[in-house]
Amino acid sequence: MRYSLLTLLVLMLSAVAGQQSVPGDPYTVGQSPRGLVIDGQPRVLTTGAIHYPRSAPAMWDSLMKKAKLGGLNTIDTYVFWNMHEPNKGEYDFYTDRANLPLFLQTAQENGLFVVLRVGPYVCAEWNYGGFPQWLRHEPGIVFRTYSAPFMREMRRFIAKVVDVTKPYMPEHGGPIIAMQIENEYGDHQRDFGHDGDLFADWCGQTAQQFNLSVPWIMCQQYYRVDGVIPTVNGFYCDQKLQQFHRDNPVLPAMWTEMWPGWFQRWGEAAPHRPIEDIAYAVAKWFARGGTTVSYYMYHGGTNFGRTSGPFIMTSYDYDGFIDEYGLENWPKYLHLQALHRLLLEHEQFITGNDVPKPVKLAGSDAATAYAYGTDSDYFAFLINSDSSNSIKIKFDGLTQQLPPWSVTLVRRSKQDKQPNVLYNTAQLSKLIKRAQRHPPRFETISSGLSTDNIHWRPLSQAGVPTITAKRPVEQISVTDDKTDYLWYRTKVSLPSECGSLDAAHAKTLVLHDAGDVATVSFNGEFVGMQHGQQDRLATFTFDVPPSMLRLGKGNNNTEVEISILSQTLGMAHNQQNMEAYSRGLLGAITLCGRDITKGKWEMQPGLEGEHLPAQTQDTHAWERYDPQQQLAYPQQMRWYAIELDSQILAEQASGDEPARYAIDMASMSKGQIWINGFHLGRYWLRRAPLASDYAPCRRCTYNGAFHPDKMCRQHCGELSQRYYHLPRSYLRLPESSDGSARVRNMLYVLEELDGRPEHISIAQRISQLPLQEPELPRERRHCSWLLGTLVAVCGAAVLVGVGTLLFKALKQWRERRGYSRIHTDDSSLAE
Repeated sequence: MRYSLLTLLVLMLSAVAGQQSVPGDPYTVGQSPRGLVIDGQPRVLTTGAIHYPRSAPAMWDSLMKKAKLGGLNTIDTYVFWNMHEPNKGEYDFYTDRANLPLFLQTAQENGLFVVLRVGPYVCAEWNYGGFPQWLRHEPGIVFRTYSAPFMREMRRFIAKVVDVTKPYMPEHGGPIIAMQIENEYGDHQRDFGHDGDLFADWCGQTAQQFNLSVPWIMCQQYYRVDGVIPTVNGFYCDQKLQQFHRDNPVLPAMWTEMWPGWFQRWGEAAPHRPIEDIAYAVAKWFARGGTTVSYYMYHGGTNFGRTSGPFIMTSYDYDGFIDEYGLENWPKYLHLQALHRLLLEHEQFITGNDVPKPVKLAGSDAATAYAYGTDSDYFAFLINSDSSNSIKIKFDGLTQQLPPWSVTLVRRSKQDKQPNVLYNTAQLSKLIKRAQRHPPRFETISSGLSTDNIHWRPLSQAGVPTITAKRPVEQISVTDDKTDYLWYRTKVSLPSECGSLDAAHAKTLVLHDAGDVATVSFNGEFVGMQHGQQDRLATFTFDVPPSMLRLGKGNNNTEVEISILSQTLGMAHNQQNMEAYSRGLLGAITLCGRDITKGKWEMQPGLEGEHLPAQTQDTHAWERYDPQQQLAYPQQMRWYAIELDSQILAEQASGDEPARYAIDMASMSKGQIWINGFHLGRYWLRRAPLASDYAPCRRCTYNGAFHPDKMCRQHCGELSQRYYHLPRSYLRLPESSDGSARVRNMLYVLEELDGRPEHISIAQRISQLPLQEPELPRERRHCSWLLGTLVAVCGAAVLVGVGTLLFKALKQWRERRGYSRIHTDDSSLAE
């Protein structure tokens, strides 16, 4: 996007004001009731989650810079065990998206602190909650409880992470200011009984044994554990503060997961949380004594490859402040940026005083004030928790109408006769309202693909079975989760019931307790595909065409070959006894009502060619794509090799702002995609429910308790995910845009059902800050000369004002140490 001069100056002002952050020299980190103590000063921490495996390393610097401009002073991230130790004892901390040291270094270079959430259980809607597959094979292991094999391996991995991250600790001037062990264990501790209590205590003791210079935390930890700071997660957490301060009088209140959005499953409408409600929840948290907030997620990113949890989409956008493609979600970004600025500017009031007692306003229990400071010099939060009504209040000489479900921030200095209103969580600037009318969008830059650049071949189902057994074998024990796919094949004599006209013997194949997806063929002919929901097992019932069930004369036995392709869509990320998680064909299998579970079954993991896209494939042996020929073979699994138009990509990349690319897969059905050998992820063109059929699509207001299953779902009736992130760093772009140097970008598509690859297109993600509305029609421009004059005069005045602010910011920066406050004034951007 291109910024106006005014916008650039404001952003420059923000950058200058926020320069001094991570000291660079050795410093100390401690804890107090009023915040983490950094170099002797308790701090307000505005934190956002950015997970390094969910974005390309080339994006990290830009994400950090935008987070800081958005008013953050800290980044948090999980550490993903199955990414760093895919095979026992074989570590990877330095390649591509696994490069944790580079991520930490990037944060440090941008002056941002880091909270490192080691876990190693992370949940995060991540495949298997971050656990590596080999862990389940350790003899006698039980995950996340007082199990000697589990605790041994958990401690060994944490020790490795500590060793890798030591150069980034405070004593070396690094950005890490806190570490987390385990994750949301309070939700499951009681499920394990006494062993759960022992394990929680062990976590605290183990953390302390590493003798680090930073505190350890345990999030969502309801039960006391010595040696760690218990922290909270949720949509709202201010209601937990009073009890927290009673139970933990010497510890800071930290909100490790403030959920400003939500994740999305295939077939769901997009979650959205109103920005007024986010600001309300955060302001109430600080009003009532909180000192740290962390947004989960600030930038959600992408579940590349096979990293998502069960039925979680490849996009992990999370309705974040910075979208999946690294572009600002402007309304959310700007509204909370203004709040962060005020919290950081008034940090000394918040952390330098005890939590004030609430003062009732206007005789209403819904209206309260929390003032930090003295009677004549304070920073205060005026809260109206009534979700329906405004309340007129008087506070220290100020008469103010408090909108419903809002917090008003006011400041009075010794020179003021009454407090000044700084911000209200429910009131949006003109700029933000304008940005809401111009949401991010995709623009197609290639309307389709030339069939000359598409080759294809059918998927070969032939292969040597890995296992032969008397009944189907559980899927993950065979695949070890190295593939989504497992073939189950058997030959059976058709039951006589298949020839019966009795409705009790319907011509069906029924798979009981199966998951997650099953595709069935009879004698090589496609019957159908069915899928479950979330991470629950399902019963799949397939109607088999009578033509596939023809018995011999006199109902003599006729043999039929049944092929069932079972597919996982990510492994459990949040449940008890994850070591026993199972998928595939687990229950009885019946054909025309007769049980055929027992017999001779062959199992073959993976799909032919599944791992070839990581190499250079020779497409000369493939057929050139012919749309008419494809129509003759519907529902046939196949590979497509597609050469993208690199020239178009190069032309888009030549602008001032780097282009953000996506692949539009609306013409396809379901499968997986690779670009130049990099696995972009799964795709599935499932449609969200219509608004008429789904109540959360029909109701969305900011005033009232938010939950994504009850309100504010968007894009109802549309494809859940049509566009798939195509990171620039995984493309081969010409060094010049004149086409003199030819490069190839190969897209490989594994289609499981049916599609029209010639309609796949490349799109560009656009998110512009609309400083002006589109021009009025010509007949309404009769006063345009006067408007132009006024704009010019106002513009000059604003530039003078910004220059003055810039000078003041530079002066203050020289006088301060530690985090300087961000001075981006959203109201200066409003008309």
